[in-house]
Amino acid sequence: MMKMESLLLILKPIVLGISLAAPVGPIKLEMIKRGITGGFWPAMLVGIGAITVDLILMFGIFLGLITFLESDIFSALLSSVGCFLLGRLGVRSIIRSFSSDKMIDESKEKINAGGSYWTGLFIALGDPFIFVFWLGVYGSSLTSLGPHHTFIYLLIYSLLIIGGVTLWNLNVALTVHFIREFIHDKMLKAVTFFAGIFLLFFSMKLFLQVIHYVM
Repeated sequence: MMKMESLLLILKPIVLGISLAAPVGPIKLEMIKRGITGGFWPAMLVGIGAITVDLILMFGIFLGLITFLESDIFSALLSSVGCFLLGRLGVRSIIRSFSSDKMIDESKEKINAGGSYWTGLFIALGDPFIFVFWLGVYGSSLTSLGPHHTFIYLLIYSLLIIGGVTLWNLNVALTVHFIREFIHDKMLKAVTFFAGIFLLFFSMKLFLQVIHYVM
């Protein structure tokens, strides 16, 4: 019985982390796009960049930065940055999908692999939905654990959430890496085009949020 309870205590934060990472949003679209063109590492580095922001937010909550992160000015700033970045990525993806150049170029992607990390980090920084998760779901889940748990327990619980996010990103990067061999260039351009459309959609949602904060 105790072993089952211990297992559930481990699985709960991991599943919570997977739930955060599983929805297809800007990060996953960029991972899929870069994974198809460049393989495992460009995709995974986008995910690692986003996880860096998760870690910053997690420790920020531990250090008591919740009030600052919940301010309307900060939310408007984040939404503005996210709107610009996602809009830029969306337009570039659509333009690239109409290019006559061959899209799968591993040597070029390997050179730009470091850029994948920074792209993932900046997309996550400009995505207020990630902040909503950490301030809302994560904060409330810590509260639900009760005050009797030690700092070490709460830290392990939090790191297991990050572990769940990492597992899902690893799953996406590996899946895309292995199926890319079966995707021809026309299909890749179609995927890139629709990824660009969705990125513009997310950009527009953030633009509407900026207007809401300003008004």
